[in-house]
Amino acid sequence: MRKRLICSLLCLLMVCSLPLTVLAEEAEPAEETQPVIETVTLEIETKEEFLTFAEDCRLDSYSLNLAVTLKDNIDLTGVDFQGVPVFSGSFDGNGYSITGVNIACNGSVFGLFRYLTQTAQVKNLTVAGTVQPQGSRDTIGGIAGSNAGKIENCSFDGVITGGDLVGGIAGYNGVTGMITDCQASGSIYGDHFVGGIAGESNGVIRKCTNAAQINTTPQQNSVDVSEITIETLTGAEAADTVTDIGGIAGISSGVIRDCENRGHIGYQHIGYNIGGIAGCQTGYITNCDNYGAISGRKEVGGIVGHMEP
Repeated sequence: MRKRLICSLLCLLMVCSLPLTVLAEEAEPAEETQPVIETVTLEIETKEEFLTFAEDCRLDSYSLNLAVTLKDNIDLTGVDFQGVPVFSGSFDGNGYSITGVNIACNGSVFGLFRYLTQTAQVKNLTVAGTVQPQGSRDTIGGIAGSNAGKIENCSFDGVITGGDLVGGIAGYNGVTGMITDCQASGSIYGDHFVGGIAGESNGVIRKCTNAAQINTTPQQNSVDVSEITIETLTGAEAADTVTDIGGIAGISSGVIRDCENRGHIGYQHIGYNIGGIAGCQTGYITNCDNYGAISGRKEVGGIVGHMEP
């Protein structure tokens, strides 16, 4: 009798445990599978292939997860080129050059790439030519007009002219923008916020060198009275003269480190906030050197022209 009672209790316990086991198994979360994003590769070897690529980039989504590799030098001499509209992928110049760039159309935000988004990366590329748009001509750069991504080991040689936000590599370098190991040479001219690497930088500029001459002639250091607007009156220290000119950045609220300037910056007795590294600085500068002559009228410094607390 006692054995039967023990067996009955054991069976009851086994039956009661079954729902708990089932519930425990049902409660285990299923493994989530992450979607696989495939990278599309594109190799560019000819001028025609590059121009087709530039045309396709008019669609914002075209360059997402696109990996472009340059396979030869590209010469754009004589081509009506207005820049790659927007790019979000990776572009590896592979040590090759894109020369003969001549951007002279009307408008603003121009460079080899007009807009580099946060996911964009451009590296190992040399660009030579002129970027001299007409009209509003703001946010002008040799590699990019506006950069929110990464520009690495790139160089520009040539002539760049614009109004506000003019740089040898990028006109504007955003908070997420990073420019590293880049060089600029030639001549750069602008009215306000002009730099050898970036006109304005809120991101990071690191290990960059400027050898370009910036605003070194009096003809390029004056603003036409007809161009003066409420924005220039309230946004600059003086509307009739250049302001915020730097060997690396015209104005910086980001980080500039391990950079050097070797170009002549400014013209005697003309311009405000002129500096060998930054014209106006509200961010962080470390381990930078200036070897170029710096000229201006007021707030002129070998490293920084004007530094705000």
